[in-house]
Amino acid sequence: MSANEPEVFTLEEAGKTLGVSAADIESYIEEGLVTPRREGAGPAFFTRVEMRRLWSVVTLHRDLGINLPGVGAVLQLREQYERVRQDLAMLIEIVERELGPDCWDRLWPEGRPRPAENISVDDVSDLGGGQAAQPGGQGGEGPSTGGGT
Repeated sequence: MSANEPEVFTLEEAGKTLGVSAADIESYIEEGLVTPRREGAGPAFFTRVEMRRLWSVVTLHRDLGINLPGVGAVLQLREQYERVRQDLAMLIEIVERELGPDCWDRLWPEGRPRPAENISVDDVSDLGGGQAAQPGGQGGEGPSTGGGT
């Protein structure tokens, strides 16, 4: 979305902006995937925050073909991931504060890289698989527990 777009979108404006029908958006609302805002008895509307979530729903459902319950599961996992990422960032900050910024060199003298900062699912630009961002470039490898296998 560009900076010159409105701050709030009606159901119809949201559909037009995202290339879906108002009925599609209503089905997303009924499924609990997105919740529009209301002021009093006025019409439902979406802020930029809800539009971002709605864009994710449309991308997952229409563009990637995931059914609506699957979209809900993906969004829930994404939110859990983001909470874990924030917790990890806080733990890294505590470790560095307590042990010093050079603690990673002391903890892994063989040269293990410091944990990557600012990893976010929002950094993934290609949900279809192409060149999606890989945290730290390690492609799914878990943390080392020491000792070789």
